[in-house]
Amino acid sequence: MVLYWLKNVKPQHGQGWAYDNRDEMAIPEAQIFRLHWRTRGDEDNAQRPLKYEQIVLVQSARVTHIVELLDDVVYENPEREWSIYRIVKAVWMPPERLLDWSNLPHQEDVFGIKTLPADGLVHDLRTNGMKKFNEYWNNREGLQGFQRHLETIISQIS
Repeated sequence: MVLYWLKNVKPQHGQGWAYDNRDEMAIPEAQIFRLHWRTRGDEDNAQRPLKYEQIVLVQSARVTHIVELLDDVVYENPEREWSIYRIVKAVWMPPERLLDWSNLPHQEDVFGIKTLPADGLVHDLRTNGMKKFNEYWNNREGLQGFQRHLETIISQIS
C-alpha cells in the first residue's frame, strides 16, 4: 500500500458529503473523479502527492475514501473557489448500501488521535508535520501498522 497522505475535505456547498455520488463522478464505473483544492495558491500542496500514491480522505471526522492519484498534473478549474484539482480513482469508498456516512468510523478510531488538520491540504503521514499521529503509531509498527489497521477497518465496512 502506498497510502502516505491525509486530506480533510468538505462538500462544495457545505452540506452532505463530498464525492459521495458515483453518478456525478467523471467516470462513475471506475470511480474516477476530480479531487479539489480550494485556491490556485494551494497548487504546491496539490502537487506534492505523486502518481499512484494514495490519500485517505476525511470529512466530518469520518474516513470516507481512499483515493489513488492517476497522474502528476494539477488541473485548473475556471471556478473561483475549488479552482484546482487532481484526477483520482477511489480505491475504497463506502458501499452504496451504506446510506448514512455519519455511521462510518470516527477519525480517532482510525488514526488513534483526536484531531487532524482541517485545512483542506494534503498532509504527509510520514513527516513531523503529523507529529501526534507518528507518536501514536511509532509503538504500533509505524505507518505500516496504521495501514494494516485501516485495511482491517474498511474490510469490515465493505
